[in-house]
Amino acid sequence: MRVEAKVMFQPVNEKSANVYEKVIAELKKGIMHGELRPGDKLPSERELAGMLGVSRTSLREALRLLEVSGVVTIKHGQGVFIANNDPDEYMKKFISHIFVDEKKIEELFQIRKLIETEAAVWACQNGTDEQLKKIYNLVQETIYILDNSSKGDFLAVLAKQDGKFHHLLAEAANNSVLGNIMDNLLDLLADSRARAASVKGRPQKSLQEHMKIAEALLERDGEKARRAMLDHLDAVEKDVILGQKR
Repeated sequence: MRVEAKVMFQPVNEKSANVYEKVIAELKKGIMHGELRPGDKLPSERELAGMLGVSRTSLREALRLLEVSGVVTIKHGQGVFIANNDPDEYMKKFISHIFVDEKKIEELFQIRKLIETEAAVWACQNGTDEQLKKIYNLVQETIYILDNSSKGDFLAVLAKQDGKFHHLLAEAANNSVLGNIMDNLLDLLADSRARAASVKGRPQKSLQEHMKIAEALLERDGEKARRAMLDHLDAVEKDVILGQKR
């Protein structure tokens, strides 16, 4: 049995939205960031309620619903555990809870195109050789993992590696404000990124597009990197909206 997971959950506003949706959002973030894995034990009910800023009664209700959904397993006298499911199953369960309308998706991608295309240019200008090589190596590593993985964790692996890619790109831009914005933006975009990963063929396309960006970064060709990033975001947005309509 695994030890208790060391995850810092963010407080939720019990009055502003369904507590269940807020709790599942926090768990989803932990799983997508690789902080929570199948079999991990969640903090005690009292600790978890304190971290999330909700009553223990509301938390119990949320956990019961999560258990019915197959996300967690409640073992009386032992605690609450992340269910031992195939990691891809978590992604599918979370995607089923995503209700983002097309307008919101378009607005999110407008922000991404504004910020991440410039981040690619800044990375070419300000990134160290080591930082840019690290991004390239990450893409190669992701391709290798997904080509050789014998586990059914395709979507979970891709989500985690995709987050790393965009985070490393922001770091290479060497702009501390951008880094903070991207950290928050990636959390906000977790739903659309998860939905994109579920679109047939999109994971492979994303890796090819990431490679074009990484190669442009190594060449320190700012305009090429900008165009590659814009092409990537345009393609992802199109697939996400198409998947939304199916």
